[in-house]
Amino acid sequence: MALLSGIYDSGVIAPVAKIKENLSIWTVGHWQHYRIEFIEPMPRNSQSVTDLVIVSGATTIAANGQVAAQLVTFLQLNELEFLHLRWEPLDDVEGVLWEQSSVGRFVTRSLHSRVSLFTYIRDPYLATTTFFILGRDRDANIEAQNPNPVALPQARFVFFGYRYTLSPLEKDVIDGIAIGRVPSTWLPAEGRGAGK
Repeated sequence: MALLSGIYDSGVIAPVAKIKENLSIWTVGHWQHYRIEFIEPMPRNSQSVTDLVIVSGATTIAANGQVAAQLVTFLQLNELEFLHLRWEPLDDVEGVLWEQSSVGRFVTRSLHSRVSLFTYIRDPYLATTTFFILGRDRDANIEAQNPNPVALPQARFVFFGYRYTLSPLEKDVIDGIAIGRVPSTWLPAEGRGAGK
């Protein structure tokens, strides 16, 4: 088995760092730095399922249609909370991730990748679906696309991963991270356009 070394490793989900280690997180257009104080798993379960048809107030998702991006309320956080998640649909729909609400994730100039029922076939641990959420009012929104020629009554997605609690770092530690003297794990908690 290959050695695991990055935040998107293709094995079972595991914390990206340990308690008392540093995280440098891309959010609101720049890097912010924290120390991990606590980590706990968030197992896949019935409470971690959202149905975007119900959330949107619709009765079906139209044939070849979509449910516009919806806030997943159980993924909302308090300040200094952090989620490290993977996800997949439970129905024959495709999920599109927006983080924050107007910024696409898994995007290039001309492609916005989707997570489907078939993602796990090539990626059995769903590593390519990994995303992160940091703090209050920096929420993930999920859009559902129906690739089928018939309307569907459900567009359910399930989430699982880890919840971290963080603490802010002192300025001298942040300065040390910035120049590479103090170690930190760097990761994105929202989208970032090319060239930024």
